[in-house]
Amino acid sequence: MRSILKTSSLLTGLLFLAPVFPAHGKDPSAPLHYPTPPPNDHSLFYIQRSKNTNSIVYDANVKSDGTLDAKEPIKIYWIRYAVDSTMEPLNYVQEKFAYGVKAKPYPGKPGQYIVTFNAYEKKLIYLVKKPDGKHYGAYTMINGRYSEMKRVFLQINGGTFWFPNVEYVDIVGDDMATQKSITERFKPVR
Repeated sequence: MRSILKTSSLLTGLLFLAPVFPAHGKDPSAPLHYPTPPPNDHSLFYIQRSKNTNSIVYDANVKSDGTLDAKEPIKIYWIRYAVDSTMEPLNYVQEKFAYGVKAKPYPGKPGQYIVTFNAYEKKLIYLVKKPDGKHYGAYTMINGRYSEMKRVFLQINGGTFWFPNVEYVDIVGDDMATQKSITERFKPVR
């Protein structure tokens, strides 16, 4: 009888722990139950929010000659996972006040840019060529380390449409010196 109770307790415990471990092939640092947007040759990073599983995707907007579009170096769009997994552009309000970016030329690096989010200008992102010389990456400081940015997660708890209460932001990337994953969590302050 004790053996049956121990086995039953062990199985019950494993059932409760199962959601802690990601499914095979998923990003192990991604929030649980959030799909990972499919990468492409121009993928930079994506944002996910606690509100739902939709993702805002940021791709390098590369012209046929391999250079960035000077007017719009980053292409931004939604993947509506919570609805039907379709892609949609940001609307005007989302672009201008939330998830859109401002890009200005990076001095001394023709065709490369310094980027900030419209909603949070304190985090500088450098849109520059990757070491392979063919693709672009989004680089920023994560925990004081120069890193390639891969993912951002916003934990939102209440607030209003115009002023959501962002409890914290997680920025995940790859440390350029060690090539290991690195994460920084902070509370954005305006």
